[in-house]
Amino acid sequence: MLRKGTISMWIPVAICLAAIALFLGPILLMQPTASQRREAKLRKLALDHGLRVHLQQYPEGAESDGRTKTIASYCLPWADKKDAQHAWVLVKKKYEHGLHFSGRWDWNKKAEGVNLTALEQSLDTVPERIIAIASGPQGLCCYWNELGGEGVVDEINAWLQRTSGELAGFGR
Repeated sequence: MLRKGTISMWIPVAICLAAIALFLGPILLMQPTASQRREAKLRKLALDHGLRVHLQQYPEGAESDGRTKTIASYCLPWADKKDAQHAWVLVKKKYEHGLHFSGRWDWNKKAEGVNLTALEQSLDTVPERIIAIASGPQGLCCYWNELGGEGVVDEINAWLQRTSGELAGFGR
């Protein structure tokens, strides 16, 4: 049986513990989640490769994974600003069709003044996780849901470097 003095002795301790919880609780809630830390690590690696990362709406016609309304776009800036004049978007579809540009890839916004032969050949080597490819003022971009590890960022970087070199300077 507890005595009256024992209960009153624990009240200050309980008040101190509650005050500590009220102080530390919001701080702990502000810590990034494991998935946020993973995404930050991938984006830092992309920046180290010279890529720029943008969060954008899913391109029209692209399949959303339903997790978010935005998707990461990893872009390699154009070396020559004249290459930024040709804006286009290719979206990967679920199935191959004869009306698509190349297998599963179909235009969201049609390319003009672009080396279509080089572009079509480069689609054979695009990393599997890419859902759309775009070109515009920001550079040559790959849209992906950032699922996968650092190896995917390396694949995206290699593909962007190779493909931007093949597409640069065409149509001038």
